[in-house]
Amino acid sequence: MTDTLFDRRGILIAGLGSAALLSGCASSVTRTTWPDITFQHRPAIGLRVSEVQFDDAAAAATVEPPARDIRYALPVSPVITMDRWAHERLEPFGGTGRARVILLENRFVEVPLDTTSGVEGVFNIDQSERYEGALAVKVEIVGDPAGAGFVEARASASRTVPENYSLNQREETLYEMMAGIVAALDERLEQEIRANLAKWLLVG
Repeated sequence: MTDTLFDRRGILIAGLGSAALLSGCASSVTRTTWPDITFQHRPAIGLRVSEVQFDDAAAAATVEPPARDIRYALPVSPVITMDRWAHERLEPFGGTGRARVILLENRFVEVPLDTTSGVEGVFNIDQSERYEGALAVKVEIVGDPAGAGFVEARASASRTVPENYSLNQREETLYEMMAGIVAALDERLEQEIRANLAKWLLVG
């Protein structure tokens, strides 16, 4: 299933706690270090603007239970990633206007799923959580006496994980989901910019 992300303070720490109780010892867990998602492998989109700015307009968003907000517990930060996108994918080449990249939606939640209870549950491995993620971005040109323009794009994903997944397996699921969302959003934003902000595109 495509269309995801998760909160480490909740399920991740809870998972570590459960593992420690089951093991009955003080063995350490080797944590994977996840690389930043960057865009340096993609050619920059040249714009006739004086600068590129990034704004997070999604910080105040809330999540309704039973879903849990996991934006700040992901292997990589959606906000930092999209800030990096703004400055690695958009390159200012001078002009009177400014390009503003606005993060409109940053939704990553963990949704608990029903699992088998009783004796039967001992022998079943159920899907225990669903991770849902979505990013939406607006790119607008402002401050140009010759006019203004904007484009928007959104990408989402979801993944389910079984109850016996380890901490690293859960983080890997979230990281891959995040990378997929960002890649889809990058492609859609470039398409929108080339189609609808051609007036500010650097040609040649």
